Amino acid sequence: MKTRIYKLNNVEEAIKQASIDLGIDEEELIEKITKNEEGETEIEITVCIDPIEKGRKYIQTILDNNNVEGIIEKSEDDKYVEYKIEAKEFNGVLIGKNSKHLIALQTLVSLIVNKYYEENEQKVVKIDVGGYRHRKEAHLERMAVDFGKQVAKTKQIIKLDNLNSYERKIIHDKLSTWKDVQTHSEGEEDERVLYIEPKRK
Repeated sequence: MKTRIYKLNNVEEAIKQASIDLGIDEEELIEKITKNEEGETEIEITVCIDPIEKGRKYIQTILDNNNVEGIIEKSEDDKYVEYKIEAKEFNGVLIGKNSKHLIALQTLVSLIVNKYYEENEQKVVKIDVGGYRHRKEAHLERMAVDFGKQVAKTKQIIKLDNLNSYERKIIHDKLSTWKDVQTHSEGEEDERVLYIEPKRK
């Protein structure tokens, strides 16, 4: 969690300063008075909320504001946080065309969660809605393997467009350890193209 130490005489001042420095509301911070090795009094300010639960509550607010009853399950480890949402007929809205709503939601929740962590503690946030992400990733990984085998056999480059950044990353990651093919992307974001090509020796 984000922590700052101040050599200030006033706890209130330390919390206000930490709120500014960290970009975190004062009520989400807690103080602890300590002494350093030189015996000087210091005020340690740190986060006092659960960032993962904060992300879950944000998703719940979206469901509540749309009068949708849904189930949100969260899981985490040292690096990853995953929220699985089941909102029945609202699933399609949360996913959006070409996964745009899902990607936007995941970006927002990631910003909310990681706001409270130091840079070296940042979490990879994943959101799945109605199992869509799991099915999509499995499909893209199968496609990557099929195209990878084709390129390895024919030595011909395959060009894939109409993929968003999340989809390109799945294909890049799936083929990253292959010895005979490689991938790279070219172009501006909306028209970025993924190439699967023979690896140069």
